[in-house]
Amino acid sequence: MHLVYKGAMTLQAWMEKHGKDDVWVAAQTGVDRVTISRTRRGKTKPSWALTRKIKTLTKGEVTADSYLPSEKKAAPQISGAARC
Repeated sequence: MHLVYKGAMTLQAWMEKHGKDDVWVAAQTGVDRVTISRTRRGKTKPSWALTRKIKTLTKGEVTADSYLPSEKKAAPQISGAARC
């Protein structure tokens, strides 16, 4: 089975692809396991420093773009009548 990713790969997807767990990623990035778990599950967004470490660790497969909201979840646009 081949997975095809459109846009940025998530940390979750990268970890599954490479058989890595939270403990391993935490050790490689210098943060605790809970931080990686929360980041992987989308409960928190990583700091810029951690984002950079994850990008380096994953050889660019996981970037800051993977933490952006999807277009489906994007905030609604304000119509012209509602603008101040």
